[in-house]
Amino acid sequence: MKYIILLFAVFFVCSCSSTPKEEPFTVDLNSPRFEAGSVEVYLDKFFSIGNLKKNDVTVYYYPLEDAVCLQFNVMYVHCNQFWDRDGRDAFVKAFERYQEEYEQRKLTTKGNRKTREMYGAVQGFFTWKKTAISVQAHGAPKIKLGYQFKDKSVFFTTTQMESYYEDPYGHSRNQTSPVTEVYFTRSQAESLIALFKQEYLRGLALPPGTVNSSKSEPDKY
Repeated sequence: MKYIILLFAVFFVCSCSSTPKEEPFTVDLNSPRFEAGSVEVYLDKFFSIGNLKKNDVTVYYYPLEDAVCLQFNVMYVHCNQFWDRDGRDAFVKAFERYQEEYEQRKLTTKGNRKTREMYGAVQGFFTWKKTAISVQAHGAPKIKLGYQFKDKSVFFTTTQMESYYEDPYGHSRNQTSPVTEVYFTRSQAESLIALFKQEYLRGLALPPGTVNSSKSEPDKY
């Protein structure tokens, strides 16, 4: 009997080891990077009061981690939002679904909380720094893909959920990043997708150039 129990135990351990738990990806901020270009997006104004505000986002490529970084400021906080290859592919597929539903007028105006995750979610990596002398916080939040209606317009959106940072040197420096929503018009999303293309990213080992993003107004629906 004990041999049967031992056999089952070995089988269980082997089964667990054959399907290791996938760890969130990370990026070393000191890794080599190349500037891929810039895009325009819309972000919420201070404390989400009032209309959206158009912002410029600088896009970098980290070849060692094969990660793309969107660098922007939210309420004076310096933010780096990273997308691995799986996340970039999911972004493209989600936008394709959004395009189809937009053109077929299937988008619903009811329930932004539900539609903001209409196309699933991906694993992200995020770093933030409140001031020049603040601790460099980081985390691995989920990023939801969907759309939202705001300011009488419709936007393709990414919603980065909260991320908790636990500082190894002192509990007083622990902090939680806020939910961060980025709003894209269709042309803005297309501009970012152009920078997501793997062929383009591979070419950035050459002297980097910039990509002109399309200036656009919100999409009426």
